[in-house]
Amino acid sequence: MRIYIAYTGGTIGMVPSDQGLIPDAAFADHLAQHLNEADELNHEFVIEGYPSLIDSSNATPADWQTIARDIESKWHDFDAFIVLHGTDTMAYTSAALSFMFANSDKPIIVTGSQVPMYKVRTDAMINVMGAISACEELNGEKNSNGVFLFFAGRLIEGDRAHKAHTSDWQAFSSPNCPERGVLGIDWRWRLTEAVKPPMVIHIPDMADSAVTILPVFPGVQAAHWQGLLNDSVKGAVLLSYGAGNAPDKDPTLLALLKTATDRGVVIVNVSQCGAGSVAAGAYAAGSALVKAGVISGKAMTYEAAFAKLHFLIGSGMSVEDIKKLF
Repeated sequence: MRIYIAYTGGTIGMVPSDQGLIPDAAFADHLAQHLNEADELNHEFVIEGYPSLIDSSNATPADWQTIARDIESKWHDFDAFIVLHGTDTMAYTSAALSFMFANSDKPIIVTGSQVPMYKVRTDAMINVMGAISACEELNGEKNSNGVFLFFAGRLIEGDRAHKAHTSDWQAFSSPNCPERGVLGIDWRWRLTEAVKPPMVIHIPDMADSAVTILPVFPGVQAAHWQGLLNDSVKGAVLLSYGAGNAPDKDPTLLALLKTATDRGVVIVNVSQCGAGSVAAGAYAAGSALVKAGVISGKAMTYEAAFAKLHFLIGSGMSVEDIKKLF
């Protein structure tokens, strides 16, 4: 099997500097040496480090496009793809790739580490080898391929992953969907019997300013959101309480949302809770959002909702079509 590994940056390949940890331009060579020393691997690897390595806290939608176009340019030359990425925004990138490579018929797996590979006590090679093992298992299996995030033995659907812990080895969760696979001594798989539609690769141009996030918190006022809902914004993720609630006694706040939706801003309601779904209109405080034109993100993570808005808006879809797809 031919596997392409893209090192985009992130903790996994960082080394010390006077300013703290920074991405190592020579990391691709170090990883190649490790893989060449692994006797049980009988694959051909091509490992490339990006010319401008990304600390994932600096990642933008333009970086999602760069990664996607890199994979697309090599699509016919490889059987599987692994993207090494920083953990801070890994869930956003894996979600974005899952939309750009819809129903992928080859494995695309995003991974990284909590501790750099140069340290003795690191999870770097454990995650890389786990991602390779997932590629081995998925490659050629009917209806099993796709875009995934692999971390600490968990293979998570790309648009279901959520960064859940800052310092635990298991940094990611899949709050509203069982993992596709769990790797212990052997793999344990969740069976998928549904026939997937044909694969579609679509990589739209996505403007950094197109989507924002609106946090709900005690005492939130229209002034807090006014700047976030500026004229360049075309979509927003509303981080609501519980099952989709926000203050309904502040007419100015609700009027701000209504004004935005009336001018074509798609506002998607996603719960700020760690798990569960939005039940639009179940409470009066949620019904007020529906009347203001806010739509339900149901059980989506906020990372997936944010990436999906960017993808659909960048694709030039109408407001009505975007709402239907949510």
